[in-house]
Amino acid sequence: MKITFRPLFFAAFCLALPSIASAYQSMSLEQAVSKVQKDTGGKVLSADTRLVERGRITEYRVKVLTLDGHVKVVPIRTETAKPLDANAGDNKEKH
Repeated sequence: MKITFRPLFFAAFCLALPSIASAYQSMSLEQAVSKVQKDTGGKVLSADTRLVERGRITEYRVKVLTLDGHVKVVPIRTETAKPLDANAGDNKEKH
């Protein structure tokens, strides 16, 4: 009988994912920039913000010049601080 660890690894990853995602729940652009600068040790060239997945996720894209002279774009995704309104797109009259 052959034992594979792939399903166990996948299950462990799925269980750990919410705790990893919660670490980036409410991060500002300035915090994302300082995190990237600290992690890479390079010089931050620019940073911008994008809303993805219908506004539920904020993605910060930080462009950094690494110590070895390469330009790298580091994306950091966080949950948006303001939850979406469930009835935002519903303009039907209620009776």
